Amino acid sequence: MRPNWLCLLMGTLMLLPSAHAAFAQTPAAVLGTWTGKVAQNKGSSGYSVVMTVSADSVVTDYPELKCSGKLTQAGSAEGYVFFTESITRGGKKSGGSCIDGTITVAPTGDRLVWGWVGAFSGETYVAWGTLKRK
Repeated sequence: MRPNWLCLLMGTLMLLPSAHAAFAQTPAAVLGTWTGKVAQNKGSSGYSVVMTVSADSVVTDYPELKCSGKLTQAGSAEGYVFFTESITRGGKKSGGSCIDGTITVAPTGDRLVWGWVGAFSGETYVAWGTLKRK
């Protein structure tokens, strides 16, 4: 019976780093609604981003692209916050133009430095800009 408890304990301990990442707290400086135009290296460029960050959810909207996404915080370090983005409306998989990716933000006063990276069909897409607090 003792080896079963040991396996259970070891399994639980291995899950702790994952649980910590899942419950990472978003820094207060990032909370709020942020808007602005961003540039992109390929495809669409000069489109609007609306990013809404609350204590329990983070969502993005790209009005001109007719897309939106749900973000999951992957971590934070040295003033940067890292997210993975899953497109929930207007994605390539459903006939739209948007792809999943990652977003990195850095708050600086009433502005949010915003960067996005994604890949599709062997191509790398990068978008960047500065968003303002709404």
